[in-house]
Amino acid sequence: MRVKQDAIPGMTFPVWFTPTRTGDWEINCSQLCGLGHYRMRGLYSIKTQEGYDAFLREESALLAPAP
Repeated sequence: MRVKQDAIPGMTFPVWFTPTRTGDWEINCSQLCGLGHYRMRGLYSIKTQEGYDAFLREESALLAPAP
């Protein structure tokens, strides 16, 4: 899979694409854009619908107020 989106550290830019397989990948900046270039990394994860639903349940449990 390949997708390219310009990015500015600290800002969010939505991007959409259709994944072709599940898995976890590291993404990084593809341009020589300044002194912080080597730190411009991120992670993305493609899950099945069942895996995504489980992820949402786990995250919701973490956000639930304590009894």
